Amino acid sequence: MDQSEKHHGLLPENEENAVDSVVSTQRVVLTDKHSLFQIQEKIKPAAEALTRGELAVFPTETVYGLGAGIYAAKGVQRIFCVKGRPADNPLIVHIADINQALDLIHESTPDLFFLYAERFWPGPVTFVVPKSQRVSDKITGGKPSVAIRFPSHPVAQILINSAGQPIAAPSANISGKPSATRPEHLRELEGKVEWIIDNGPITIGLESTIISLLQTPPVLLRPGPITVEKLKEIIPNLEINLKSSKALAPGMKYRHYAPEAAIAIIPWTGNLTKLAKDTEELYLRLRGEDKEALILATAETINYHSARGYSAISMGSRSNLYSIAQNLFHSLRTVDALGYRWGIIEGFEEVGLGLALMNRIEKASSGHF
Repeated sequence: MDQSEKHHGLLPENEENAVDSVVSTQRVVLTDKHSLFQIQEKIKPAAEALTRGELAVFPTETVYGLGAGIYAAKGVQRIFCVKGRPADNPLIVHIADINQALDLIHESTPDLFFLYAERFWPGPVTFVVPKSQRVSDKITGGKPSVAIRFPSHPVAQILINSAGQPIAAPSANISGKPSATRPEHLRELEGKVEWIIDNGPITIGLESTIISLLQTPPVLLRPGPITVEKLKEIIPNLEINLKSSKALAPGMKYRHYAPEAAIAIIPWTGNLTKLAKDTEELYLRLRGEDKEALILATAETINYHSARGYSAISMGSRSNLYSIAQNLFHSLRTVDALGYRWGIIEGFEEVGLGLALMNRIEKASSGHF
């Protein structure tokens, strides 16, 4: 761990003790065969533990989250310690009822918050608003604002309601690494958290869209499953700010989603044949330098690479970018899992869901080639 982060207060105090301690992890496996009542009974112990400072990994519709009760100060601090997350990188507070937001927001919060919440919640949209004094500065990274989301995943809703308080939760992964979207991705947190609620692969696979309501007009801080085009149907004056050097919201300031391997992006130019050949050119160049690479292709180009004996996997089809989203983080993790030093990922047009995909890919990458 970088010593300068400790000395400059970027990591919580007592970080070393919290990280070194090993805890017993209980995995609760849920399937489609479980009724809502059965789910509530199975995760009730985890929900109660969240209020005592224990941590639970739980599913949302976007990615798996690493949660603590917002009024359990010990648990909130442990989130930062377990992830190795900088203390100025705020957490999202998850609620399961719009009324729960009333305790979290400052009286200066604009009425538009409630209008937009009614249109987008429950769902994969997070709103940043002025916070009330009840929300700890640890959760908000010392900022006077709080990021709030009402997830649509039934297990997340049951967990929050059973805990009796909102849950602060970033993605369930070591800070900077690809987010967890499948049960096998959660192994890295075994021995570090008390509970893992395993509900199989995640439906969407990209973190929530984040919108700041701290100013007029509203500002998009992080693109996500709800595209800019869809957002502007409800928020026509929405502005976009994805390049800030400050951690205005989760996922903005620091490098994210990156495997150990170097990731190179082949830019999309509107021509699949050129994309495949540009990818091939870099692949052969790296191979000539004894650098083994894995191509992260799509259904449209995988046959081109496979027919030539190149190491490649398909992330999904460009005709359905949500299939790419479901597999993106797993594909990035696969580069490491198979022992490659390089990953070469084919880029996307930055429209629709492609904007969110490229946002994640660029944060994970070593640059364009």
